[in-house]
Amino acid sequence: MRLMLVRAPARHTVESEVPPAVEAENQSYPPLALLSLASYIKECTSHEVFILDAQLHNYSYEELEQKIDEWKPDVVGITVYTVGLVDCHRTVQIARKLPSVKHIVLGGPHINDFPKESVGLAGVDAVVKGEGQKPLELLLDCWERGEDPKGIPGVVAHVDDIVPSEDTYFSNDLDDYPLLDLELIDFEKYYDVMGQGGTFTTMVTSRGCPYRCTFCNTPRHRYRVMSPQRACDQIQLALDRGITELYFVDDTFNITNARVHELCNEIIRRGLIFSWTVRFRVKGVDRELLENMKAAGCHRIQFGVEQGTEEGLLILKKDVNVREIESAFALCREVGINTVAYFMIGTPVERNHEDIMETIRYSIKLDPDFVMYNILTPFPGTALYDQGMEAGVLDVKPWMRFMANPDEHFKAQIWEEHFTRDELRSYLDLAYRSFYWRPRFVARNLGQIRSPKDFLRKASAGVRLLTG
Repeated sequence: MRLMLVRAPARHTVESEVPPAVEAENQSYPPLALLSLASYIKECTSHEVFILDAQLHNYSYEELEQKIDEWKPDVVGITVYTVGLVDCHRTVQIARKLPSVKHIVLGGPHINDFPKESVGLAGVDAVVKGEGQKPLELLLDCWERGEDPKGIPGVVAHVDDIVPSEDTYFSNDLDDYPLLDLELIDFEKYYDVMGQGGTFTTMVTSRGCPYRCTFCNTPRHRYRVMSPQRACDQIQLALDRGITELYFVDDTFNITNARVHELCNEIIRRGLIFSWTVRFRVKGVDRELLENMKAAGCHRIQFGVEQGTEEGLLILKKDVNVREIESAFALCREVGINTVAYFMIGTPVERNHEDIMETIRYSIKLDPDFVMYNILTPFPGTALYDQGMEAGVLDVKPWMRFMANPDEHFKAQIWEEHFTRDELRSYLDLAYRSFYWRPRFVARNLGQIRSPKDFLRKASAGVRLLTG
């Protein structure tokens, strides 16, 4: 069968309180989940596969329809995030009316949390809950035989199907997965807003996260890793295609320092030269680790700090303290690795003006190279959302109506126990102005610009941050 995997346009993203620069950053990254699926389908099955990234090309819905119709797929698969449910639904409607399209299947983070609601959407034939490699293969085989899918692990194809309690995995060993085939995407067109201006891609070396942050719904079971040797095989393929910058988008890269050391040692042993970025926890960061990462080419570490008080860290279950946060940022400065700090405004522990100002002052005190602030937006499926419902701050009914009938005017709820939405937006603007309008920041970053292209990207990101 001919399978087209689609990243839908981002024309009607659910209004939440994530800054436009952060959303733009996410859209500039390759659709890694689709690439992983496509690489598996291409290597391990007899089905044809094509990736259509409507966000990369900024396709209108008319252009999207034309592109799908040109390739004439039998099956269209769409990856779904909750904030992109409206665009997903419109993509389903477009694909449904094309004569070649016989089946439509959805997968992705939203499906993991809401499979029944998703399979009930008009035009959807099936959804895949959890990892899609093997379920998608079996589903395609079933449809190719002209059969009604029943009992396929990980697949929900009818509103009365039993939702699997356990996700289906191709393997517990990430080394068993096919290497990503970058030729399946226009890899030269993706970029890193905060990068060095080189040809860029993303990669994962582990899946899942064992930690319990209350605002996150990342799968916490079956934490699995890729061996350093296999990771470096994937890196080498990227370098062979001219990639010079790589962002490891593991949910948490440094679950153990030993694994990071092993990967760095293998990069150095092979003589792989590239600049790379990681997402890190503050816990466990030490000089020896950072120096080894620097030697292996690490350019930037992105830390989820979220809050600058012990109370805030405790309620979010960050499993870290202020002293560890400050030590990690200080060590990065000394070793020469750039940092990005992520902060939340409008958490349950910010009850008055002074509490929020303390968060802003603390973010400046840490002196990272970049800061990303957002207003806390609890999503269904997280522990924090459940706490908000119990406290009467959040109401799940609007969400359930939205999932059954996606509406572009829907607004995600925020924690309005102590501040209104407009008040929190004003504080968000103040936070960005306070950090990015400092002469120290401007002077430091002007010195890091390497090309006119690099300048335009950073300037564009800066304008988005400061103007919303």
